[in-house]
Parts: sequence; C-alpha cells; structure tokens
Amino acid sequence: MFHSFISFLRDENGAISVDYTVLSAAAVGMAIAATAIITGGIQNLTQQIDAELRARQLNDTFIAFDSSHFEPLYAVSMLSEDAALELWNAANAQMNQDLIDQLQAGITKIQEGTITEQELTELFAVASVIYQRNVVDDSVLEYYFGFGGGEPFGGAPAPTG
Repeated sequence: MFHSFISFLRDENGAISVDYTVLSAAAVGMAIAATAIITGGIQNLTQQIDAELRARQLNDTFIAFDSSHFEPLYAVSMLSEDAALELWNAANAQMNQDLIDQLQAGITKIQEGTITEQELTELFAVASVIYQRNVVDDSVLEYYFGFGGGEPFGGAPAPTG
C-alpha cells in the first residue's frame, strides 16, 4: 500500500490542469486587487483635475470688454457702458458650457418674444464673451446680436418685456 501511495504522489498525469487552475485563480485575484487599488487613485486624480479646472479659467487674456457689442442697447438707452462692463465681467467669469446654456435659453426667449430687458442685457454680455472665445458659430451671434455690423435680431425691433 505504501508503494501505491508513493507512486500516486510521483505521478504527474493530470497535475497540469490543477496547476493552471491555481495560476488562473491567482491571476484573476491579482487583477481584482489591482483594479480596486487603481480605481481609488483614478477617482482621486479625476476629482483633483476637475477641481483645478473649475478653480481657474484657461488662458483667456485675449478676451477683453468690447463696448461696440452693446451698441444696440446703448442706442435705446437700455444700458450704460459701466453697466455693460459689469455684466460682461460677470459673464466672463463663467465656464463655456454655462454660457452656451444661457445663450440657448435667451435665444429661445427672443424667438418667443418673452425676454425681458434685464435678461436681454445679460444675454448681450454672454454673447459678447462667447463671440470672443469663439465657442459658437459667429453667424448665430451676428444674426441675433449684430456683432458683424448687421442689425441685431435679424433686423426686427429689440424685444421688450
């Protein structure tokens, strides 16, 4: 009986599948452990990058207040240059996506005829910043705000509300 037991221990038939099973389990276990460790690090790095990008604007020193963008509002005494500068500074402090969202909502109100004078003045500031940052197609801004020298609102009278 002892001889049979020794023979069984020395026999290597079928042992390779056990070896690969153990090695495969170890590889899967290591992959799961590595994923858990890396996931935490990636989430932390993503949060740091997000916070850094939100904390500062990318280089936009080429952006400057352009009083001519507000000429249609000056012409109807809806806004003074000092008030325009204040509105422009507030708009320039915003992220591009926020400006785009405001522009879309404002254009919808212009089309519906429901925009108020205050909303219109703020919208001109938003459009001025977007125009200079080159975020939206210039033809849209030229049509609605007259930045290219044309009539704002496609030549229609300024909305009031």
